[in-house]
Amino acid sequence: MKRFTLVLCTLTLAFCLGLQAKAASPTKAEKRIAYTLKNLKLNEAQRKSITPILQAYLAEIKEAKKTYSALKDKYKTAIDKGTLTDSQAEQLLKAKFAFDIKEAGIRQKYMPKLATAIPYKKVYYCFDFINDKMSKIEGRKSSQDDED
Repeated sequence: MKRFTLVLCTLTLAFCLGLQAKAASPTKAEKRIAYTLKNLKLNEAQRKSITPILQAYLAEIKEAKKTYSALKDKYKTAIDKGTLTDSQAEQLLKAKFAFDIKEAGIRQKYMPKLATAIPYKKVYYCFDFINDKMSKIEGRKSSQDDED
């Protein structure tokens, strides 16, 4: 009985620590922002002023990408197997192009907001860094599936 209690307590503790570690890990958006701020080499005032702007930018990009992402997920098996039909490919292309247009509009919207806090040269690099692949942000080798 003592062993059972000990094993049960150990498993419960491991489960709780695992949940806590999962909750403490940064989100993709937080990783992107930290990576961008680190590479821009900003002073503390600039970092504080652009962080909420970058959070809003990433939220808007994520929302704009939902339609394309949902369609891509829907056809994931066909894409992976190479059995995508012309009709499916056309739908994916149209959704991707629509997202690209929205993304350009969002970048144009956020460019002057960022420029109030940092010089345009840094704004230029900011968009490059914030849109890097997650594999680069996390310092791992690139993966073909790694887009966001």
